[in-house]
Amino acid sequence: MKKWTQVNWKIKEIWLYRLQCKIFEFSKKGDMRSVFLIQKQIIKHDFSKFLAVRKVTQDNLGKRTAGVDGISNLTPDERMELVQNIQIDNKSDKIRRVTILKPNGKERHLGIPTIRDRAKQCLVKFALEPQYEAIFEPNSYGFRPGRSSNDARQAIVKCLQQLPKHVLDADIEGCFDNIDHSKLLQEVNTFPLLKEQLRAWLKVGILTGFKENTKEITPEAGTPQGGIISPLLANIALHGMENAVRKSGVYLIRYADDFLVLCNEERELSEAKIKIEFFLQSLGLKLSESKTKITYTGSSENSRLAGVDFLGFNFVNYKVGKHTSAKNNQGIATEWKSRCQPSYNSIESHLANIKNITTKSTGLSQKVLISKLAPVISGWTKYFSVCSATKTFSYCSVRTFYLLRKWAKKRKRTGSGIRRYWIPIGSAERVFGLKEEDKIIKLTRHDQRNIILSTKVAGQSSPYDGRVTYWAKRLSVNNKYGQLLKRLLKTKGPQCSMCKLYFKDSDRIEIDHIMPRSQGGSSDWKNLRLMHGHCHDIRHSKVAIT
Repeated sequence: MKKWTQVNWKIKEIWLYRLQCKIFEFSKKGDMRSVFLIQKQIIKHDFSKFLAVRKVTQDNLGKRTAGVDGISNLTPDERMELVQNIQIDNKSDKIRRVTILKPNGKERHLGIPTIRDRAKQCLVKFALEPQYEAIFEPNSYGFRPGRSSNDARQAIVKCLQQLPKHVLDADIEGCFDNIDHSKLLQEVNTFPLLKEQLRAWLKVGILTGFKENTKEITPEAGTPQGGIISPLLANIALHGMENAVRKSGVYLIRYADDFLVLCNEERELSEAKIKIEFFLQSLGLKLSESKTKITYTGSSENSRLAGVDFLGFNFVNYKVGKHTSAKNNQGIATEWKSRCQPSYNSIESHLANIKNITTKSTGLSQKVLISKLAPVISGWTKYFSVCSATKTFSYCSVRTFYLLRKWAKKRKRTGSGIRRYWIPIGSAERVFGLKEEDKIIKLTRHDQRNIILSTKVAGQSSPYDGRVTYWAKRLSVNNKYGQLLKRLLKTKGPQCSMCKLYFKDSDRIEIDHIMPRSQGGSSDWKNLRLMHGHCHDIRHSKVAIT
């Protein structure tokens, strides 16, 4: 038997993708017999089992929380053993409940499956996802391959380019926790083996507490948040909501269980709300009365407190001045302009996070403080770099400077002592950083993040439609990646330099040094290339693919 580091991943990836494209094609045609035949082939074949195990044990580096078995990672030999043992058998290990705090202070319960069940769920997702990607509604964007919050943002911006809209800003009360199991399973169009496996995952007991204080809960409704298959099941359940309110001039834009309904007339919103409530009732769900409201995007001025907030962005229409012209997306003159920018709550929450870090880091070194702040600032600016955020980034840079100066004052009382934390870069600029041997460790400011332009995903397009090059090129404008990685995707192409396959949205993409740093290689972009995470692992293990 081959070792894990000798597995030929390229053949397996091509085999699975071709079958998934066939499922997508047959599902679009309504040929469910052919869909089920290919799905059965996928869940039984060793190729897809290898890929499922790799996804959950090697590619998902950030998801190492242990299930009830206490196992969070596997050795290469244990991965090979798992490949031989996993099968869709209508059984499920119990789920471990983990509680995390939301930004608003409330608790969110995650259900963490065992590694074996994660691999089984990944296997089922390989088979089910392309079937539903073929029929999902065009304005559904959450937890779908090739789609992101940026696509939802662009859909709203496009809608508001015509005129201000009346908006139903709705919230589904406990969506993931309250979906009726039997009604959800009725929505899943699949063969008995898969349906019974899904039933087992939905009905399995949830363990809470720790060791001797462990208690078991049997869920009556809901899909456990934390499982690989849960977001897909939620999307399947909510599929049809857009069609339920479809009407000329009425737009429903959904990201997972968050959605907006936009209309020209307020009375149309009342009709849409009734239809949505009826649709949700059939799933055992309802709208939250306290969080659902009707608002208007029009404002006499460009203010973050006007308009509507969605996914952290603020959307507003404001009237142009006498000496300013504006055109809608048909090129027709209009008195309204639309703007998308970070919302007031997003800005204040982010700055409060920075303040919390600096306040608690008085006793820490500057290097440690930078290591804490850098990912917070980088992640936040990366997310909002797709909207009109230039002024916001400048404002946040100034606010952060004063927080850093306050941190420095607590350590060094004199002016000269404080200035030592800001070092010169080039001829004029001074940055918060320090020199360590031959390198400079600095904190990148908010206003050093470039604003990027991107194109919204078209209609019902999907990565399973076979347009490999198109989807790979779209990765270079995906704001989940850093600036260096996106630059490499543009300049060196969206292909793995080792296996030569095009990257996909679900791939782990890593930067590799052509000449290793241990041999004197630099970090200049000319010495860098992109690889799949698993190809990168193989390169560093120095075992060739056979």
